[in-house]
Amino acid sequence: MFTNKKFGVYAACLCLTGLLYMFLIAALQTGQTQLLARFITPEAGGWSWRALFLPVAAGYILSVPVLFLCARAMARSGVRRALIPGTALAAAGCAALMAANGLDVYGGARAGLYGLYALAQALLCCGCVCARAGVFFLCAAWFLRYRGRVLGFVTMGGPICAALGADWAGDQIAARLAGDCRPVWAVAAGLLALLMLAVRFLLRDEPEDTGLYPDGADRLAEDPPEEEPLLPPGKLLAQGRFWLLLLAFGAMTGSAAGCLGGAQARLAALGAGQGTGLSAARWFSLGAIFAIPVSYGAGYLADQWGPERTCAAYGAAALIGPAALWAMPAGGSTTLLLAWSLGTAVMLGGLSTLLPAALAHVYGRRQMLAAGQLLLPLWAIPAAILPAVAASGQGSGVWAALFILGAAGALASLGLLAVRPGKAPPEPGGQAPSD
Repeated sequence: MFTNKKFGVYAACLCLTGLLYMFLIAALQTGQTQLLARFITPEAGGWSWRALFLPVAAGYILSVPVLFLCARAMARSGVRRALIPGTALAAAGCAALMAANGLDVYGGARAGLYGLYALAQALLCCGCVCARAGVFFLCAAWFLRYRGRVLGFVTMGGPICAALGADWAGDQIAARLAGDCRPVWAVAAGLLALLMLAVRFLLRDEPEDTGLYPDGADRLAEDPPEEEPLLPPGKLLAQGRFWLLLLAFGAMTGSAAGCLGGAQARLAALGAGQGTGLSAARWFSLGAIFAIPVSYGAGYLADQWGPERTCAAYGAAALIGPAALWAMPAGGSTTLLLAWSLGTAVMLGGLSTLLPAALAHVYGRRQMLAAGQLLLPLWAIPAAILPAVAASGQGSGVWAALFILGAAGALASLGLLAVRPGKAPPEPGGQAPSD
């Protein structure tokens, strides 16, 4: 694809922009809450654990309708026109988090504005889900034969952030900033502002907007995507492929979100990891390190085997994580902790790559936007609810349910093997793709 220099420049800008987006989204959705829990403590007069995380849960629930509106705007007006406001929401959330304060070093809750903190979490959740959707749609629109590999490269940003770990970041903030993490939010807001400029001036919604074609091909597609009318919701709901995607990825997303969101509480309740030389957080960081090659590997396999076959293999591998947590004994088990790390790698590195690849494969470049305005918010519902459920209920039944849910998603993904893709990419040297 880099034989066309002009396309190569746009592709490089998209890949680097997307990688940074995924890194920041992971930091702002997960990392910031872990940092706040370290630097805002009830013992020092700060807000309680419940007060810290209740706005986060509410923000995830609020992000579901916001994601519907965002995906609808992308389908009607173009991806960038919705991506830029979504990024602005996240940047505003960083600014609100700075102003909310409440840090122990400044006196805890007495120096904080809880209402502003709740607003910040809502803005961050809504902005991040919109930004993630925009990046995925841009990558899927610009690539066909290399789509999985590009998505795999971009989604490595999340595991890279998780591999650094909130513990390491917290140590740096404690040592260099005396426990004041507000400069970190300022840097994040500045990077988001730069990303908005990059999206506005360096990227385009589709390669056709610049006189190019997907993958850098040099021949005109027979049916450009802009000439294809969007499928109305009624027709989408009448299609079996829509329900297969909904069930498969809804179940797998919910299972993965529950496992990732509640795993550390589960391990802490069991006292797992203490006798292995590694804390539960370190085992998670090890899984995140494994997830970096898994992200790209899932995309590579999606290009070679097809997303539908790769999803079936992923669904089976993703069961390792909930199975390990379900079977974890009191005091932990090194073997099961290692299995959990490997399962974490699959959940962190595989799902975010395969979900947009499968959506674009099944519906094509144009119709993925139409399907996405329904599927994305529906997929977000279990992802918003199950982490809190898993974190609050530490009985083995919760993990058995998450295992069964993931298994149901894996079985549903087998149905994608019989689905005819929207448009197929050409063989090398053939006509430009018309997806």
